[in-house]
Amino acid sequence: MLLAALATAFAVGAGAVVLVVARGGSDGPSRAEYLAAVERICNAYGAKLDRIPPPGDLSSPGSVVESLQAAIPVLREEADEVRALQPPASLRARLDRFFLLTDRSIVELERALDAALERALYPMAVALTDFGKVRDQAKQVAGEIGFECSA
Repeated sequence: MLLAALATAFAVGAGAVVLVVARGGSDGPSRAEYLAAVERICNAYGAKLDRIPPPGDLSSPGSVVESLQAAIPVLREEADEVRALQPPASLRARLDRFFLLTDRSIVELERALDAALERALYPMAVALTDFGKVRDQAKQVAGEIGFECSA
C-alpha cells in the first residue's frame, strides 16, 4: 500500500504544484488560461518525475532514499516557480488551501526521507502514509479547482 502511495505520488506529483504565466492585469490570467498552463506544467514536471523510479522495496530504506532524494527537489522547484506568479483572483482562496496541502505533503516526504536515512522503517512508513493522506486532500482540492495531472 505504501509503495502504491509513493508510486502514485511520483506519477501525479506534478499535480502537487501549479505554474501559470501571469499577465499584466490585476486579476491574473483567466481560468481557462490558468488551467491550460496547469496542463502544460503537469506534463513537463510529470515527465521529470516519471524518470524517477519508485522504490522497489519499502523494506529497503536505500531504495526509498534514492527515490525521495530525486523527487523532492523536483517538487520543491515546481512549488518555488508557482509562488512567484499571480493566479486568477477567483481561484486564490482555493489555491491557498491547495498550496498549504502541497507544502505539507512535501514535508511528509522529507520526514520519510529522514527516517529512511536513519533506517527507521516504522517512522518512514508512518510518514509515507501521512504523505498519502495529505496528497489525496491536495488532489481533491485540485479537482475542485478544475485540474488533474495524469502523467
